[in-house]
Amino acid sequence: MSVGKFLLDKENLGYVGKNSFKFGKKFIIEKTMRYFDENQSEVDEIVSNLRYMDLESSGSSLDAALKGIGTHYFEKIFVLTKIFEMHWLGKNRIDFGDSMEVFKEAKDRKVPVFVAHSHFGASYFVSMSLMVNNLNISSVGKFPEPVGSIIKKSSKQISEKFGIGTTNLINIADPQVDVAWEMFNTLLRGGILSNVFDESNEFSKEVSLLGKKLLGGSGMDLILKKYNDDKIILVTPFIVRTGEDTFRFELDRHYLKDGNIIQSFYNSLGKRVEKYPDQWYFIHELHEALLG
Repeated sequence: MSVGKFLLDKENLGYVGKNSFKFGKKFIIEKTMRYFDENQSEVDEIVSNLRYMDLESSGSSLDAALKGIGTHYFEKIFVLTKIFEMHWLGKNRIDFGDSMEVFKEAKDRKVPVFVAHSHFGASYFVSMSLMVNNLNISSVGKFPEPVGSIIKKSSKQISEKFGIGTTNLINIADPQVDVAWEMFNTLLRGGILSNVFDESNEFSKEVSLLGKKLLGGSGMDLILKKYNDDKIILVTPFIVRTGEDTFRFELDRHYLKDGNIIQSFYNSLGKRVEKYPDQWYFIHELHEALLG
């Protein structure tokens, strides 16, 4: 059993669903730390991953990394169980600055936006962040049942209740979904397509993150090779935790003309990992993306 499977059970979903953000977060982080106390082999793997990246791997730095993993899973459960509270948080606890201007530009130019996000910060809040800004998005993800159905249902409910944007889930775990067609169709009609770029799969290639070699990209370059900067806008969003329940939405823009677009995505991720290493929750899965 992994920490993710341990935390995503009915008891924890029920507790977070019935309690406030503050108490739900405290509960999940405490369970996370108890789990790691009893599963030293997973901690050892995380330590190894931190050392590979030349990040601090002991004492308070290690504790912060472990708590960051727990915070990530709390946010995942929160999104699944507290849809109306999630809308309130999106409207009142996320500082967007001028990050939404690029979507207005895309609308004016009638071009699609490719949103390449990563396993960093409050990544499960990306969809709601765009929805509360009245943007309709298609989001690619792997969500086995019952999670896939919960996400689809809650997205529809919250959109209808508050009159905000929608999320069309392109679920890789659903065998009835033609993922490639859905992705290309979203881009062809000038929509907003969101996908994770920092996972390792059969389409990944060597990239560099903070000077360390990894496998990544998830084949995003194969999708984007048919485009140029006149026909598509490329961005990487990062929702940085700035307090116990406050966040900042940061957005970097990327250009195909600069070459090696996947590495450009990783360069943006690297800046955040260097500044906020405890918010890079992918550290507990990093070994899956190592070369060889």
